[in-house]
Amino acid sequence: MPMRKITHLVFIALVVLCLAHAAYYYPLLPERVASHFGATGQPDGWTGKASFLEAYLTIAAVNAVLFSLAGYLLSRVPDKLISLPNRDYWLSPERRQRTFDFLSRWFLWFGSATLLMLMDGFHQTFRVNIGKAAALEHPLTSLVVYLLFTAVWTIGMIAKFMKKP
Repeated sequence: MPMRKITHLVFIALVVLCLAHAAYYYPLLPERVASHFGATGQPDGWTGKASFLEAYLTIAAVNAVLFSLAGYLLSRVPDKLISLPNRDYWLSPERRQRTFDFLSRWFLWFGSATLLMLMDGFHQTFRVNIGKAAALEHPLTSLVVYLLFTAVWTIGMIAKFMKKP
């Protein structure tokens, strides 16, 4: 299966998984849920469960739309506003479409990682709210893993465009 299809399938599967995740936990939640947590992972803000679910789904939907359209929107930006190593080479007419196809896939991978982080954070929150945990279980680990992914993702993109094949 081509990488393009795999990238799209992973992203779509994660969007669907977010919806399923929310649908599964919603009936288990109390009417008033912890929705904000302090640095120690202890709840310090509450909201209604409908508002909480709405926030989750809105964040997931905005993520899905933005990362789905990122490559397309970037291709509409004037070349002079695109900061890319060897920009003239990669945006030349014969390479332009392949460059934006790559960027589109690359942004979908970042969107997939963002969806995973989102689900992890909400999963920890669900566990607190249904009494399975007293506090968020690993918020710092989640953040560090996401930041490491972001660093590797960024280095990978720069490395791709730094060299000319």
